[in-house]
Amino acid sequence: MADTKPLAPDSVYDIIIVGGGTAGCALASRLQTLLPNTSIALIEHGPDERSHPHVVNPQAAPLLPQTDLVVNYRTTSQPHLDGRSVTNYAGRLLSGSSAANYGAWMRAPAADYDRWAEQAGHSRWTYKEFLPHLRRTEHHYDPDGDVEQHGFDGPIHTTSGRVYPLRDTFHRAFLDIGFQENPDLNNGSPHGVAPWVENWRDGQRQHSGKAFDLSKIHLITGAAAARISLNPDRVATGVELMDGRTFKARHEVVISCGAHRTPQLLMLSGVGPSDQLDLHALPQVVDLPAVGRNHFDHYSIHQAWKLRFPERGLAMGSPAFNKPEYALGYPVEWIGTYAVPKETLASAMESDGGKSDGSADIESIALLDPSRAHIGLLAAYAPLNLGSDYDVPLDGSHISTGALLYQPTSRGRITLSSADPAEQPVVDPKYYTTLADKEMLRSGVRRIAELMQTPAAKEMVQGETPPRGKPVLGPDASDEDIDARIRAYGEVWHHSAGTAAMGKDPNTSVVNAELQVHGVQGLRVVDASIFPSPISAAPQATVYAVAELAAGLIAGSVSEGGHAV
Repeated sequence: MADTKPLAPDSVYDIIIVGGGTAGCALASRLQTLLPNTSIALIEHGPDERSHPHVVNPQAAPLLPQTDLVVNYRTTSQPHLDGRSVTNYAGRLLSGSSAANYGAWMRAPAADYDRWAEQAGHSRWTYKEFLPHLRRTEHHYDPDGDVEQHGFDGPIHTTSGRVYPLRDTFHRAFLDIGFQENPDLNNGSPHGVAPWVENWRDGQRQHSGKAFDLSKIHLITGAAAARISLNPDRVATGVELMDGRTFKARHEVVISCGAHRTPQLLMLSGVGPSDQLDLHALPQVVDLPAVGRNHFDHYSIHQAWKLRFPERGLAMGSPAFNKPEYALGYPVEWIGTYAVPKETLASAMESDGGKSDGSADIESIALLDPSRAHIGLLAAYAPLNLGSDYDVPLDGSHISTGALLYQPTSRGRITLSSADPAEQPVVDPKYYTTLADKEMLRSGVRRIAELMQTPAAKEMVQGETPPRGKPVLGPDASDEDIDARIRAYGEVWHHSAGTAAMGKDPNTSVVNAELQVHGVQGLRVVDASIFPSPISAAPQATVYAVAELAAGLIAGSVSEGGHAV
């Protein structure tokens, strides 16, 4: 039910979800299924553009940032990136970033979720217990796939196996540098070279507002939240909008605004660190120092490579690169996933302040587990995500590679720019701050160089085309040259998370294992901001699973009486 005309003030619903993004749409739909007699309002800042041509068409995804359907949370100047400010995109429309991403469908290693369970203090977040929620969303592309690992009747259809001319070239190249064959990227153990998996279906995007049934949800779009209403007993009773309207919740309010806006909304509601609330003269309701802290993202470096035979139609931009199936998704076939050698990473962590003498801090020990994955490598059959200073035309003469830092140890912070909810928050991610991050991403660049030195790759690739005036990064490139390239040209994959982290201690986390905000009744957070630590995967599939798990928690609470106003 779309909100096509102004509502009367003080409209009352059983559950209010603030933020109709990836998680919000899925959560609303699942709650309606579990609680069919419950009234649910889904409030979204942006418009309902579920049929917008740039949203539906995968080839148009790069055009979305040029519209008002995507917001750029531009970062502060980053001292470890030569003072650059970095773009941080997020969807601002019904379906959120699921309507603006590139469709990668990935699960993290089982060890990542097991680490979450340790941080949250509950086994529901272990891979074993989280797996049913991962499966529930999925309609796996292979009907003969592992039924214990995959779902086959979920709303999100996955796809894999689109064949490009360089398929065998890069498959052999990955194997030649020691990657093991992995037929299933999403079985809890992604190490090795595995087929790329997406959630485009028949050439169209499956964003959350399309994949999940919202027909019985009261949709309120174009409605920006100003603050969560909290009574003197620290109970969430509803939400106030910037236009002056208020909505009341009988049972629960859920914030699902993403890793940038969720902490901002909490602080504007009086829930957050006292230094921020005092600075902007906001009354303190609950002192939660961790709100806005623990920000992390997947930082990466991409490189351009000139092909030997562009006339063969090997890459996007060539007139011969014209098979209809090439337009059905991202031009990638393989992804290589690996862990950086333990001794290299342990030494870097020790330099960063951790210890490697047997008394290492818990997070350092967890990251040194060989079942974790630190880096993802891919080759794209187009010159993508290169940044400025590249003389690389989109004419089929070049491809690109990416080295993706899955497990950053650098942590940033989201703070308030003012007490005005219309203003963007201040985003200071502190990218590439730690030596551990540098060692991991240097390793990725060197592995890419090794990949391109294999006989299979050299047969088809002439060499790297670096930015103007910059050296080629070969297998023997110095740390200094690699760091200089990463500082000047690295980009993020727009996977911000962690800013309302789940945990046991209210001094270091924002929500508990049930996703309830510490110190507040009737208020939960359900989006990527609850991630307590990074995952070695694009977050989309995990965010859906978080929403699935949250729906069960909320439905159980409401059925048991929940809180009521």
